[in-house]
Amino acid sequence: MKKGYIEGYYGRLFSEKEREIVINHMGSLKMDFYIYGPKEDPYHRLNWQKLYPKKQCDELKAFLRSSIRNNIKPVYALSPGMSMDANSKKDIKKLKDKINQAKKLGFKHFAIFFDDLDQIKDKKLASSHVEILNLVSQLLKKMKDHSLIFCPTIYCNSFAKGDLLHNEYLLTLASKVNKDLPLLWTGREVVSPNIKDSDISVLKKVFKNPIIIWDNYYANDYCSNKFFIGSYSGRSVSKKTISAIGLNPTGMAITDCIILDRFVLKKSTSELFQDYGIPSSFKKILPYFNGPFKRSTKNLNLKTIENLQKAEKELCIEWKSDLQLEWSQHLWRFFGDLHLLKKTLKKENKKKLEEFAKRRYSEPLSQQLLD
Repeated sequence: MKKGYIEGYYGRLFSEKEREIVINHMGSLKMDFYIYGPKEDPYHRLNWQKLYPKKQCDELKAFLRSSIRNNIKPVYALSPGMSMDANSKKDIKKLKDKINQAKKLGFKHFAIFFDDLDQIKDKKLASSHVEILNLVSQLLKKMKDHSLIFCPTIYCNSFAKGDLLHNEYLLTLASKVNKDLPLLWTGREVVSPNIKDSDISVLKKVFKNPIIIWDNYYANDYCSNKFFIGSYSGRSVSKKTISAIGLNPTGMAITDCIILDRFVLKKSTSELFQDYGIPSSFKKILPYFNGPFKRSTKNLNLKTIENLQKAEKELCIEWKSDLQLEWSQHLWRFFGDLHLLKKTLKKENKKKLEEFAKRRYSEPLSQQLLD
């Protein structure tokens, strides 16, 4: 089964150097594809109709070079759905110009994202998305070895309220879209606890298209105070059911290399600690950074908190590395939460708690905590 990386998260945008770090690591793991579609690239989504300036063109060329050098398929994604009118000649021209610019830069592989649109998900929307996909397909038709994939607006079971077989948007899309175009899907949920063949079987009753899993298991753009580096689990879907899996992780380059090691090599925790120079004291708090569905079973009493706090000095102050810089704000927040919990359990006077909470937390949260 093909495995790839999706730069499709909110809140972070790789620098050229950071992206190269990840792609070089992907090359060493013999991975297959990298989809470029970061929400924070203003020319990808918000201003999709504007051509890339020279600086951004140079960065995209660097992405192409790094990918090709590492035998990774570079996929350029565009997200025009927020504002494009498929019946507007002006918008159609802008879409053509944008795709042609990417072609001139050297891209052969494309994705069109219609995810996270605040629009009525009906037949009309589905038909307009098919028109856009058909237009892009025509623009790529004469290219040798080209490909096109897409992400629908409803991209998980829960968005269809669990009823894929009667969803107007999906049924219309499935009936009109080219059956050769692979479809991106996240599973039962945006972040799915499990992804099994049985989860995808219902989707395949609607779509005859190849399925690529867009896996948000390690994503943290929806919970920016946390990150996850535990083992990759809960995925038992087979290559008979899907054609590929792409991880959409954190946008922290070294952290994402760790995650890719979990994903591809199934590396153990001890191997990762050794390979990346992670202090052994992090093992104390690892249960709180394992994964979105893995909860620590420890009872957080005063004794447990004080034991966890023993790792604070080494992890927040003494440990110096590029990885620590990626984790620093998360570690400080974690230990700050422990300090507040400890003060609460010790029943410190309200004035001291107020002073601590106001220093550490935003005004709305500190007010709620104190109330």
